[in-house]
Amino acid sequence: MRLQVIAAAIMLSSGCSAPLAPQDVQARLESLAAQSDTAGLVSLANGQCKGEERPSCLEDFFLTLAANKRVALALGALERLGAGDENVVRDGHGLTHVIGIRAWKPGDDVAAVFRSCNGLYQSGCYHGVIQAYLTADGTLDSLRAVQLCDKVAAAAADRWLRFQCVHGLGHGFEMAQAWELPRALEKCDWLGDSWDRESCYGGAFMENAVASHPGGHHTSARALAATTDTAPAAQHDDHGSHSPDPSVITFRMRDSTDALYPCTIVDARYLRSCYQVQGGIILNAKGQDFTQAAKECDRVESVWRSECYLSLGTNASAASAMSASRAISLCSTGDPAYQPWCIVGAVKNFIDVTARAEDGVKFCREVKSGDNRSKCWIAVGEQIATLHPTDPEKRTRECARAPEDGVAECRRAAYLQ
Repeated sequence: MRLQVIAAAIMLSSGCSAPLAPQDVQARLESLAAQSDTAGLVSLANGQCKGEERPSCLEDFFLTLAANKRVALALGALERLGAGDENVVRDGHGLTHVIGIRAWKPGDDVAAVFRSCNGLYQSGCYHGVIQAYLTADGTLDSLRAVQLCDKVAAAAADRWLRFQCVHGLGHGFEMAQAWELPRALEKCDWLGDSWDRESCYGGAFMENAVASHPGGHHTSARALAATTDTAPAAQHDDHGSHSPDPSVITFRMRDSTDALYPCTIVDARYLRSCYQVQGGIILNAKGQDFTQAAKECDRVESVWRSECYLSLGTNASAASAMSASRAISLCSTGDPAYQPWCIVGAVKNFIDVTARAEDGVKFCREVKSGDNRSKCWIAVGEQIATLHPTDPEKRTRECARAPEDGVAECRRAAYLQ
């Protein structure tokens, strides 16, 4: 979509009493972008995007801003916008998907565009680039998909970046298959490495969980449609399309009678990844009541129960607006034997959101002594190992941030002893 069309959408959806004319919005945005003025861009977004239409208006705003290789600028403006708006933080992952989708176009070096993203709001920009790449020409080619992450992050030092790629493949497969989860999971099975496959499964399940929330298909599908002049309906065979159409979904993405669905219907090889993402669906089914959600996790067979509690922790970090004390409180429910896994999910997500181990260290300092705190330090160490797989000196420095009772466990989990 041309910038002027998007600018018009911003003006029409803003709800302002005296909105800028479309050409003025475009001119102002381009001027501010040329100056890399994130403060000015935030002011423009806030001035134009108000009321009930603010979410879709912001999507249009960042679609415009992310064009023409302005990924870093768009992410910087979004981070600054989120600093003063909890609703933006809540919707941040979807908005970073929008930025990533807009960032890549056919003919671009996908590896270079991918690396221009960062970890803001759970790394949605990376996932958006992959979604755009996979759905660009209406087909899903197994060799092209399998080789993609080798182009992006083949080196051992790029383990964290590779996770973003293979996880993004899961998101992309799910969209390219019109949210037919079983077909998307089968595409993840193309990957030869078990770690890659598990990461891909997680992306597919996450896309299913987010997209099946009321209105959840909207953001990424709308962004894909906005980057092309045509938006053909999604196919239900091995061919995707540039812009999957949510109206043609046939797979039942949720079951109102079963909070553990779709984990209750997928093959056993997918269960670990499924339960690691199921927390959001469970909480939606239980009115965001973590006590009731924990009871649902207690119904899961014991081999997978820890994964279910871990997913509650991931959601606790978001529900707490990234408040460590609040997230810890939300995890202090359910079976005491599994509560530590909720803490693990929460602290890992704190690190995932920012890609900074120090945020996890600060989190664990607030956890009371015992199994919960011990597991917290182990989780931080595991995240540090993922962030810095080939740099033992950096892993050592990161673990040294922990207090005396956490250093040894952090170091063991970070493969330092």
